[in-house]
Amino acid sequence: MARVRFFLALLALPIAATSAAADEALPAKRHRVGGDMGIASALGSAGVDYQFAPAPWLRLEGSIGYGPTGFQLSVMPKVALGGARCAFTMGFGPSLAIGGQQATEAHGPNPAVIPWLNLDVPGLECRSRGGFSFQATLGLTMPLADFHYDVADLGDTVHAGEILPQGRFGFGWWF
Repeated sequence: MARVRFFLALLALPIAATSAAADEALPAKRHRVGGDMGIASALGSAGVDYQFAPAPWLRLEGSIGYGPTGFQLSVMPKVALGGARCAFTMGFGPSLAIGGQQATEAHGPNPAVIPWLNLDVPGLECRSRGGFSFQATLGLTMPLADFHYDVADLGDTVHAGEILPQGRFGFGWWF
């Protein structure tokens, strides 16, 4: 029985090698446009992002979105490690929340602009041969200014430097 398995494995090697080579030979697509949804993410609750890939392992992302702290503007360089179909991604970058009204006038700090630092690790992105892609990431975010939030008669002050969890997922198209 062991010999049969060994023989079948030898027969499958050329097929697997051809399939892997086809996967790795995806057309070079350097631009991605997509839509993301998240919780405490660099682009808020929902937004759009653009990625430019000057090298297969490097991505430069810019995004705009909206969340509880207002409009979000984000820039994040990312490293992508893996194959042409699926890659582990990690990124770090700043974002700005602009114009949010987190708290009533009488409660704590309520700045018009809140700067953030965002860490996206671990992340995963997979794409089809035609360019359709799915990406998802977990990570951490940190405000660089104090702000107070009020939600349904509950509220608290989030202090600058406080580390919070975040995550997002999205669909896009490489071209």
